[in-house]
Amino acid sequence: MRIEVSQDFTRYPGPRYREHGDFSGEQFREEVLKKALRSAIDANSVLVVVLDDVAGYGSSFLEEAFGGLIRHGFSKHDLDNHLQIVANTDRFKHHERRAKAYIDEAASLVMH
Repeated sequence: MRIEVSQDFTRYPGPRYREHGDFSGEQFREEVLKKALRSAIDANSVLVVVLDDVAGYGSSFLEEAFGGLIRHGFSKHDLDNHLQIVANTDRFKHHERRAKAYIDEAASLVMH
């Protein structure tokens, strides 16, 4: 299972919330990511999300899309076992690290 943000969502990721503009992190999480991740968990497989080939990502997009998974019912255990966030080019490696960090941050807040 694979999602390439540039092909399966947009080449121009937007803000955090839908009401702030098109192609938000909230929209990506709700319309693309959650369903695919639920399918991967149910099939005991891994969903690979490829971050490359977009214009860029705001931190709010990444936090809402990936950190938001924790706030919307997915466990850290599920994400560790069924979600792989990858950047194949150096330009997007920072975004890969940030997306993973947002999951860790959200999980630490939920645990307290």
